[in-house]
Amino acid sequence: MKNSLYLVGILLVAVLLYAVDLTKQNNELKQSMHAYYTNEMAAASAKMTQLSQAINQAQLFEDGEARDNEMQSIWRISNDLRNSIGKLPIHNGVANDMMSYLGRMGDQAKSGTQGDWQAIAQNMNSLKEEWNVATARFFSTGSNYDTWADGLLEEKSPFQTVSANLKSYQETDFPLTASESDYEKKRDLVHLTDKEVTKDEALQKMRELFPSTDGATVTVSMNADDAAYPFYHIQFARGSRLGYADITKKGGHILSFLLERPANDPQVTQQQAREMATSFLQKAGYTDAVYVEARENHEAWHFVFSRKSGDAIVYPDSIQLKLAKDTGELLGLNAMEYIQKENLPDTTPVELAMENYFADGVNVEETKLVYAENTGRELVLCYEVIARLDHEQNETFRVLIDANTHKVVQIEQLV
Repeated sequence: MKNSLYLVGILLVAVLLYAVDLTKQNNELKQSMHAYYTNEMAAASAKMTQLSQAINQAQLFEDGEARDNEMQSIWRISNDLRNSIGKLPIHNGVANDMMSYLGRMGDQAKSGTQGDWQAIAQNMNSLKEEWNVATARFFSTGSNYDTWADGLLEEKSPFQTVSANLKSYQETDFPLTASESDYEKKRDLVHLTDKEVTKDEALQKMRELFPSTDGATVTVSMNADDAAYPFYHIQFARGSRLGYADITKKGGHILSFLLERPANDPQVTQQQAREMATSFLQKAGYTDAVYVEARENHEAWHFVFSRKSGDAIVYPDSIQLKLAKDTGELLGLNAMEYIQKENLPDTTPVELAMENYFADGVNVEETKLVYAENTGRELVLCYEVIARLDHEQNETFRVLIDANTHKVVQIEQLV
């Protein structure tokens, strides 16, 4: 009995010593984290001051080269500041607003786009002062990690004021381009003016497009609360076949479809599958979608179709389809990009003499008109050129050239 009590006593002492050591380690970790974030907060404040100074200095010059040097400084410091903000444990909303504002500032400075830098300088100076007020609370908590962490992350933190003002600064300093504004609208499908369909009508649409789902057990739910637009999510199961279909509430358009079922030996050729895919799109009402490319794996053919407007293919408005190699049955579809229809710019291509544009020894294999996004996320009309270097390796490239400015938008080497 005495031996048992003795062993229990030793165990309790060991546990107590372990708890004391763990508490000590935990406190040391908190102190290390506090010191690390203190340094990062100080670095962010210093970079914000540097950025404000760089913006003020840029207004000194009319000379293009001198002004460009200052713009490059703004671009570099704004990127450094974004990196510092990303390391701080502040609200995601605050961090995202800050990163967005600094990113747009850096992009405008790097591109040399004219802007009201005097107004930007005033807002940046206000932002710097607001940031200093917010960080003052951080430093006022001393070395108490728990108090600091609670104050930094709570909803009523002074950083919330920074975030609220940032939204106003961004709207005035870096307003959305027409293309970006259109992107926000099409993401929410505001262009859809079709009549809303009921749950039963959505089910009927699914069975018309996918006859194999007829007789299956189904469950229907609405989209998640954070979805950009309302749609019916229809899950189905019949024996070893199960999957889902998403159908928009406006108009009953098929957004996506997935079918899981056992696969058999391949029987369908690529050409046959492509014809089946085209037939399905016609039946679904996607009559302006044309074939773009195909891939395959051991079980299925994968196709991409894009909307055609006039003589040009609109690459951002695409539909991806997956057809089984054994029967050609549709196994998957994603029409979300197609449904989020692009607002095309009103433009006419300027003729381009390919023989003068490309160097000697370059063979132009194919040319067509397409709409694609440039680096500024603006939709532009382009010449898509398949060009091949005439030598032993025969490297082939896909080149997108702005059809109006004749600037290269994108180059991709084809395998």
